[in-house]
Amino acid sequence: MNTFSKMRISLSALFSRSGWKELKISDVLVVRHDASCGYHYNGKGYSPIIDTLVDICLSRGIGVQSVAAPYSRLTGDQAYNSPVAFNRAFIWIALTGRILAKLCGSKKQGDWVALQRAKVWLKILAAVKPRLVIGIQPEPALCRACREMGIPVYDYQHGVLDKDDPWYGELLAKSVAASDLPHGFLCWDHPSANVLRAWAPDKGASVTVVGHPWFQRFKNARAEDLLVQAAKNEYGRIFQDDKPVLLVALQWGLHIHYYPEESFNKVMCHALESVIKSTSGTYNWLLRLHPVQLRGEEGDACERYLSSEFSGMTVEWHRASTMPLPLLLSQVDLHITDMSTVVIEASWFGISSALLNPFLNKGGCIDNLYEYERNAGIATIVPQRAQAIELWIEEKLNVGKMFPVVDTGESTAESWVDNILNCSIAR
Repeated sequence: MNTFSKMRISLSALFSRSGWKELKISDVLVVRHDASCGYHYNGKGYSPIIDTLVDICLSRGIGVQSVAAPYSRLTGDQAYNSPVAFNRAFIWIALTGRILAKLCGSKKQGDWVALQRAKVWLKILAAVKPRLVIGIQPEPALCRACREMGIPVYDYQHGVLDKDDPWYGELLAKSVAASDLPHGFLCWDHPSANVLRAWAPDKGASVTVVGHPWFQRFKNARAEDLLVQAAKNEYGRIFQDDKPVLLVALQWGLHIHYYPEESFNKVMCHALESVIKSTSGTYNWLLRLHPVQLRGEEGDACERYLSSEFSGMTVEWHRASTMPLPLLLSQVDLHITDMSTVVIEASWFGISSALLNPFLNKGGCIDNLYEYERNAGIATIVPQRAQAIELWIEEKLNVGKMFPVVDTGESTAESWVDNILNCSIAR
């Protein structure tokens, strides 16, 4: 995101109206960001994880107040359950904090910002009076406010967990005080949970395996689930022939974190681009964009690149980027990515993944990522060379799908919600 875009978002947040009057007393408060809204339902942004939990609660007659994390733009009528935004309050704190940093130093500035953000959350909690808070990476200031008010707050996993992860492996594990941590972490599977169990219990936070609510929802589809039934009716098979279907899970920000070279196209490595073009008559290719790549300037740039390079080929990215991932994976034979979390979800379908990020190799900055899937043989690091990628595709297609790699136990998000509601917030 360029400086102009950041300034525009900041100004928009500064002059937006905070939603204090829209808050309603509810038993459950959920917090989610635009980046988590990878699906649209009835024309509104929908978070597969958080909003599925919202639906579970609503189906049981439990009221839920949704709050948009700073600095979300999918708020109110633009998103499911009308999340309320407080961008103005948080941007004022951020702007004032910048001034304090110059006057008082970064340490005092950081303490002041954390305190002020916690005060905003305390005011929100006082208005909603929830007995339970669930979020995706709830910020330390929110966790501090919840602990101060004696309200349990949980962090629901939304991506791969790794011991070297900047958030879970570094910040929370080593820098954040126990008083600023969530009461518990909700994980998709045991490999993910084991990463947190190495430090979270020692700091007083529980770690529970509850599975992925979105995948459980489609796996155990119910006739009365209008969202699932609507998705099944809207999205059928993308390709109707018998050619193998290869999915590429794209990611945003690769040029920021891994490939700063000007020659990088900011979407995929040149080797993969070459393979897709040379094999588009042999394979059917699906490209799934990250939610951030579907909106704003990032979306415009990505669309221009894909249209320029792959138009007229058996390469599809519009439906593949908007349909629920469980439905998409049900029609995929192989998966290729730089390092997307889809590696984990694909493994639940027995789909092998090729990992193209060279920093996954031993000694790289993310060499512990997907250790479980790599040891299980369902994920493989493949060099960014066209010949190597093509060879991997041929070998894996000859072998066929593997036995699904699933280690979630018997717990489900639905059973956890029922249990926590009965134990913590039943009136």
